[in-house]
Amino acid sequence: MVIRIGSSGIYTDSMLKLIKLPDLLSVCNALFGFAAILLVLEGGSTRALKTALVFILVATVIDGLDGFVARTVESSPIGRYLDSLADMVSFGVAPAVVAFVVIKNFFQLTLTYTHVVVASAFCGAYIICGMLRLARYNAKISQQNEFVGLPITGSAILLASFMLLAVELAIPGCAYILVILMGFLCLFMISRIPYRKLKSSWLVIVSLILFSALFFFYAVSLSLFVYPAAIIVVLTALYICSPVMQYLLNRE
Repeated sequence: MVIRIGSSGIYTDSMLKLIKLPDLLSVCNALFGFAAILLVLEGGSTRALKTALVFILVATVIDGLDGFVARTVESSPIGRYLDSLADMVSFGVAPAVVAFVVIKNFFQLTLTYTHVVVASAFCGAYIICGMLRLARYNAKISQQNEFVGLPITGSAILLASFMLLAVELAIPGCAYILVILMGFLCLFMISRIPYRKLKSSWLVIVSLILFSALFFFYAVSLSLFVYPAAIIVVLTALYICSPVMQYLLNRE
């Protein structure tokens, strides 16, 4: 395919010619993130809050499918940037907004003005660190086998699945745990810790089974979705801690 570029360096082809299948998946990714934000801003029920969290997890699956299609079928010149913009909506802004609503409204704590300010600061820091992580990813020339810093998608998976468990099981003290968790995720995202790209076929299959089970049980209103959600939390936490564990093993 030939892409026409004008003298000013701007693409002169129509947007319809530029957009490919992976780009449509990126758009779907962003729409699920936007839908999650709308659900919690509506100030609705616990069901709406859990649905928003499930939407974020759906967006992570679409993001993975987006990358797979781009590598195996066809990519467009705007694909890389569109993917990052979608990730910012679904895995940066949406989890932060949902986390703030969870902290402020769901657990019915006696929150002072200071508590609200602290929660706002951590949620804002999460957005900023996610934005910096995505910017560094796009600026880096080559990342063949590993990422530098925790990918924002992994961060969103842990945050959304943990909040889903916390809301469903009403975990005591979850608001404080959530703030601390967001703080750690901020540090991991902007760190220089190397994270391996997960390309193993069996890992992909296991992930698809877990996410499919979670979505199915939630769709049919079965509380069994907490089990795949718990496994997702554990596996994601292990991935986040894997560089540290690898470092300790190499020292022995």
